[in-house]
Parts: sequence; structure tokens; C-alpha cells
Amino acid sequence: MLYELAIVAAAVAFSFGIDAVAVPRAPLRRPLAAVALHIAVLAVVAGASLAITGRPIFSMFVVAVLVAVFAVISNAKYQSLREPLVFTDLSLFSQAFSHPRLYLPFLGVVKGLTALAGAAVIVTGFLLETPADTPHRGAGAVAAIAGFLLCRALSQRLFLTLGPTADQRRLGFLATFAAYLINGLSRAKRHVFARAVDTGPFSSGAPEAHPDVIVIQSESYFDARRLGECVRSGPYAHFDRVRKTAFQQGRLTVPGWGANTMRTEFGMLTGVPSAALGYARFYPYWYVRRACASLAGWFKRGGYRAVAVHPYYADFFGRHRAFRLMQFDRFLDIRDFAAAPRVGPYVGDDAVADAIVALLQERDDKPLFAFAITMENHGPLHLEPVAPGESDSRHTLGDDARYRDLTAYLRHVENADRMLGKLTDFLEKRKRPAVLCFYGDHVPALSSVFDSLGTEPADSDYVIWRNFGVDEGKQKDVRVESLGSALQRAMTHEAHATAGWRDETQLMPA
Repeated sequence: MLYELAIVAAAVAFSFGIDAVAVPRAPLRRPLAAVALHIAVLAVVAGASLAITGRPIFSMFVVAVLVAVFAVISNAKYQSLREPLVFTDLSLFSQAFSHPRLYLPFLGVVKGLTALAGAAVIVTGFLLETPADTPHRGAGAVAAIAGFLLCRALSQRLFLTLGPTADQRRLGFLATFAAYLINGLSRAKRHVFARAVDTGPFSSGAPEAHPDVIVIQSESYFDARRLGECVRSGPYAHFDRVRKTAFQQGRLTVPGWGANTMRTEFGMLTGVPSAALGYARFYPYWYVRRACASLAGWFKRGGYRAVAVHPYYADFFGRHRAFRLMQFDRFLDIRDFAAAPRVGPYVGDDAVADAIVALLQERDDKPLFAFAITMENHGPLHLEPVAPGESDSRHTLGDDARYRDLTAYLRHVENADRMLGKLTDFLEKRKRPAVLCFYGDHVPALSSVFDSLGTEPADSDYVIWRNFGVDEGKQKDVRVESLGSALQRAMTHEAHATAGWRDETQLMPA
């Protein structure tokens, strides 16, 4: 009995030791409720393991190893994305195996081996220990149930800002993770999300004017010249040209840094600020379980055909389900780009531009709303080869290994820029009025580059351009959730320029 109590005490102490080195770090002196929640979580995990396996020592190993593995993964995420592990990341774990390139390289060799070693310890412990008698299993079940009830009560008593970094600094990694998980999955919090979306700006109304509307969410796009004069303007030639005659352009505040594309995407499509979504802000598509208001639905009420374009797998982030419920008519995914050329491991931006042009050329009496999400500039960029001298036309930092990722990044920015130029050139020659919105979902995960240059940009950039009216590139910095309303203004401002387009141009060649 004393031996087993010693094992329990060691596992609890080890878990707090690991929790103390999870970044951002929290002091060991923290609110009593947070300490109690930490211990209650251990009771749930250990008790459930004991009830299932009948192995008490193994169950303590499970507690210790799981906390360690989760902390290692959280530290890797924080190092790359400036955000610790949050509860919605659990739903993305399976994607680390189905799409390993997008996740595992950020874990690193040492952290990856540590996680594998932890799994090996668990398996070894299971094989070496003989199952205990039935009373042990019953005690484990009681501990798990009691621990779960205590977790629910404590998680509701903690003050949470829903800023994972700030909360973890106060409460510790495990307590914060558990409180987010328990609260975030509650029915009440799901209702907060539903109410916010159902009352969003696109829940009613319809377009008054009917130009074609193209929205391009460009992967990791931002104006890297903000890093300093070291970045050349060549990769932004078309972007600069378009901005000069834009309806509106400027910096874009987005809810993600280095990743979490779907947060920016959801803000654009619903017009709902991230803060209004409650716990759903971390992975809003997971919460979309029924038809909800969106920009696509607003366009459809005006007689538009709404098409989503993403040259990657439709199930990634659950888009195949979410887009249907957000009222898109069609979704062109990786299957529609089977023959498209790759630039690096992903479908190139030029192929996305061609797909949009093809949609515009389809014979249809309905105007088009196309929402395209590019993939070419998705990392990890450190896996891409960079030739000597390739940096010369993109930045002045040379071939220093610290800036190889910047060279690879700007190489893809050039292709995004060509895509923007191709589309605006095409639309300028058409007789149908059109509005084009181009923006970045977040800055790239170039932590080492930013650290070397002593800067850390947070905003991306956007431009809204039209092939009608007279515009002078009005500069206005906005949040991503306001892009949809800016699009609406671009469509209706000088609406007489588009009046009667159905009668005059619907049968004209593109």
C-alpha cells in the first residue's frame, strides 16, 4: 500500500514539474482552484486507466507520460505559432497522421522522439504489470467519476480570459487546457456560437447590385517589406499596381498568427468577430453543425452561384461539411486539381487563377461569388530547397542560412502576385462588372527570420479592386470580419455602373 501511495505521489509531483516547464510558464504558486483542477484531471486519467486495465502502476505511468507528451507538443506549437495547445487541437490530431507534412516537421526530431519514447513507456508498462483484482478496478471507476465531477465544478469557478497564453501563465498548462475543454464542449457555449452567427451581418438582406465577386484568401500573404528595406519590391509588383487603383486597401488584423487559417476564413465568411464566438474562436468549423448565416448565403439570396475553391483535401478542417452548411453550392477541392502543376508540394497559385477564370467563363445567367483559398505558400518552408543566389532578386540578406525560409517564402509571394495580376488583367478586359478582394490569412510562421531581424509582424494585408468606377486606392486598416461589409460597399457604390448588366452582358463572351 505504501509503495502504491509513493508511486501516486511521484506521478503527481512529476506532473507539476512538467507543467512548470510548459511554455508560457506559470509559477508553482497559483490559484488553489487551478491546483485542485490539475489534480482532479490526474484522477480522471489514472482512475479511468485503472478501471479499464486493472493496472495501478501502469495507470500512474499513463498520467505522467500523457502530461509530458502533451506539454512537449504544446511547447512545439508555442515555439512555432505563439500559442499553446488548446482543447480544439485534439480534434486535429488525426490530421497529423493523414497530412503529416503540415504538422510533424514543426514538432522537430527531439520532441518527436520524446513523444515516441513516451508511447513506448506506456506500452512497456502495460505489458510488464499484472492486472490487479476487481476492487482496484472499482476504485479506479469511482476516482474517475469523482474527478470528472470535480473538474466540471472547478472549471466553472476559474476566471478565464480565453487568451490561452495569459490564462496559462496564471493557471498552468494542464488546468487551463482542462478548463477550456470542459467549458468549450458545454451546450451553453455551443449556443453562444450559434447565436453570434445567427445574428451576424449576413443573416438577412441580399445584394442590390450584381457584379461578379471574387475573394482570394492567399496563404500566409503579407507585405514582407515591413521587415525592413532588406526586402525588395519585385515580388509585390502587381500588388502595388492594384493598390493604386483599389476601392480600398490596407493592413488586415486577423485572429491567427502563423497558422489557424480557418479562424480568419470564418471571420471573413460570417462577419462575426472572433471574440464573439466564445470557445469556438479556436476552431469555428468544428462548431458548424447546422445551416448558418454566411456571406455565401447572402449572395445566394441575390441570385448568385456560390463556389468555394481550395486545391487541397476537402475534409481538412472539416470544410466539406462546413461549406455545405454555410450555403456554398459547389466546392472545388484537390480532386478538381488532379492535373494541375505543383509548386513545391502543393498546387500552385497559377492553377487557382485558371480555375477562377474557368468559373467566370461558364455560361450561366447567374452572377458568380467565388471564394478561393490558396495553398502554395503553406509551410513548412524549411523543408524547401533554396538555390545559391536565389535570394538576390528578393532580399538583400544573402544566402545566410537564417534567411533561407524568407527566400522560399518570397518565391511563393511572387507567384501569388502573378495570380493577382492575371486575374485583374482578365477582369479589366471583360464587359461584366466584377469586384476582387485579395488578402492574407495570417503572417507566415517564420519565427527564426523574425527573431533574427528583431521584429514580429502580426497583421496581413488586403486589397479590394473593381473593374468599374474610378478609385484611387483609399487606405484603410480593418479587421478581417469587416471585409465582407467593405465588399458590399464596393458592389453598391456607384451602383449605376453595374445596373442592367444582366440584360446587356449575360450572353457576351468573357
